[in-house]
Amino acid sequence: MATTKIPKIAKKATFVAGASGTRDRAMQLPGYVTPRGHTAPMVLVAPRPLLRSAPPGVAPADRGSGREVLALLRGDTAARPRFDPELAGGLRAWLEDAAYDVVTKRGEHAPSLFLGPSQLLGLPAGWRDHEGLSDELILSRLAHALFGQLVHEGELGDPLRDALDALRASGAGALVGHVESLSAAARAALSETLASHAANMKEMVPRFAPGWMPRTNDRVAIPLAGGRVMLHGSFDLLVGLPQPGTASLCALGLSTSGPWARERRSLHYLALLETLRSGTPPFRLALLESATGRYGVEDVREEHLRAIASHLCAWLATGPHG
Repeated sequence: MATTKIPKIAKKATFVAGASGTRDRAMQLPGYVTPRGHTAPMVLVAPRPLLRSAPPGVAPADRGSGREVLALLRGDTAARPRFDPELAGGLRAWLEDAAYDVVTKRGEHAPSLFLGPSQLLGLPAGWRDHEGLSDELILSRLAHALFGQLVHEGELGDPLRDALDALRASGAGALVGHVESLSAAARAALSETLASHAANMKEMVPRFAPGWMPRTNDRVAIPLAGGRVMLHGSFDLLVGLPQPGTASLCALGLSTSGPWARERRSLHYLALLETLRSGTPPFRLALLESATGRYGVEDVREEHLRAIASHLCAWLATGPHG
């Protein structure tokens, strides 16, 4: 009989949420429910409003873009969470047991099972995987292209043109062709919406010094059961370098359509994958919502990793496996 190894549970989670507003109007950003007894109530706090961009002509170093988010990511280094050095091994053993059970049910000759956030958590709002390109999916791809440009170059020109150029360079010719085939009215509407998202991203996306080692679209793949179950995902942005025994990474996710709770769980899933990949989870996560300009920054806790691992094991036990 397979044994289940359960890692230790942290006592408390703290979530810092922010938006253009005042400290006394804290946003009540929805979280997701972990099993009873796994976590104390989550504490929501609103930091200072984001600083507005300076007028044209002011040196980039004097602009306020993303400074609040960067300060929250950096935080108090002395207060960074500590993790049990056996945490990664315990989580992997737990998931391996569940994966081998699935392999036994599917048969030794069944193709490998590939699982990402879309399979485990559902598609983001408005996305459709069987009806072609939805408006929400197109907007997400365009916004993420701009996000990468902001991280690496720090500036945007015409949002739609820049996004299409980036997607064309990445090989997404079909999507670019679809957008370019839209009617003039449809393209104008898309351009206006994308410009709104771009303006919010300019306010939220931090300017990272080279020492942070920012890297976008960082892909993670974790084989279980000898590679017959593959967990995969992609960080929108990962900063820092893994250090043995020390939580040293920060991860940022960009959401264009929500819902917030689903996007936050997706970040927790990616934190689990990083724990399995490097042995230590990111110590802090940030979720940026380009449609509204609101954002949240939180420490990673063992309870987050255990909760998402529990969800994954339950999905493997009961979900559709093909």
